[in-house]
Amino acid sequence: MCGLVLEVQVGVGHLTPDDFSRMRQSRDLSIWRWFDFFPVQNRCAIVSLGEGSTPLLPAPRLGDSIGIANLYLKNDTVLPTGSLKDRSNSVGVSVGKELGFATASVISTGNAAASVAAYAAAAGMRSVVMVPKGTASSKIIQAHAYGAAVIVVDGRFDYEVAELYKKAVAEFGWYDCLSSNPYRVGKKSYAYELVDQLDGAVPDWVIHPTAGGTGILCMWQGFQDFLKLGWINRLPKLAAAQSEKAAPFVAALQKGSASIEAVEARETVAESIQVGNPAALGNRALAALRDSRGTAVGSSDGEILEAQALTGRFAGIFAEPAAATSVAAAKKMRESGTIGRDDVVVCNLTGHGLKQPEAVPYAEQDFAPIAPTLAALKERVRRAEDSGR
Repeated sequence: MCGLVLEVQVGVGHLTPDDFSRMRQSRDLSIWRWFDFFPVQNRCAIVSLGEGSTPLLPAPRLGDSIGIANLYLKNDTVLPTGSLKDRSNSVGVSVGKELGFATASVISTGNAAASVAAYAAAAGMRSVVMVPKGTASSKIIQAHAYGAAVIVVDGRFDYEVAELYKKAVAEFGWYDCLSSNPYRVGKKSYAYELVDQLDGAVPDWVIHPTAGGTGILCMWQGFQDFLKLGWINRLPKLAAAQSEKAAPFVAALQKGSASIEAVEARETVAESIQVGNPAALGNRALAALRDSRGTAVGSSDGEILEAQALTGRFAGIFAEPAAATSVAAAKKMRESGTIGRDDVVVCNLTGHGLKQPEAVPYAEQDFAPIAPTLAALKERVRRAEDSGR
């Protein structure tokens, strides 16, 4: 009734270092190797598509290009539906199944819609997803392919779409998969996996593309779980990477505010994180940033597209623009001296570039057919080399 989101706490005080070793050695490479940390009572209720244990890749060429010697990319583009939302929805939908719901629902700018639809399908549940007008067609089609009822609403995500959705959940009794659902804590697995993949070490910085703040908050909780158990001896600094056109966390830290204030979310190439009012978990995520001695960084559309191109050319990963905000933020943080050259930095890449392929700039002449002659081929290759491709 106070309007805040409940926080589900799972008792883990009984776990020992032997349990940590057991989890690390498990043949189950999904997030469910960390079952003890998630609010699911019965393993039979687990809904999994194999999410988790995504590659943590050293990126020396990309690191050299932005001045960070120990740069790693957490490649969540390879998750089952192509985005980090699978971490949240595997746990959230598992609880929904355990509680006996028949229909899962969400409003989304695209990635959550596809993920909820996929996990609902695997759980044997129906799904209804609402997206704002203008959402990338590739994301809408993906949700449709999983059997969802896709509703495109002519309105602003944070306002008209959100209000209609709130009324619909109350009217139809759907299982709400928004961040206001306290069981969507699967992103804690970021912390567990990073410690595992770094062989017990903790990075200096973890930079995460941020909309509503769930990823920042859950990662912080995950690292704290391990610290309290004595499985790590320190915590990382966290950074929220945002588009400067939808950057409430950046604004709050710049003002020194104790709470998040809504900002207008203007149209941005980083459409997956185009949220100006992170009402559900924004204040807790802001507190997590401060507690970690971290920061928030806003990047322009040009800087985001540059980071997307650098990530593709120097690391071989095609990330959607929103995902590349982590790399854009890392570059700006290094230039400002916030990140030291030898700091161990992890950039989370949270969504595949095929989610939003139309965002990649190109000239029509780049793909114009050439004559089947060696001379024409040489000319096209020369032009590509001149343009850096």
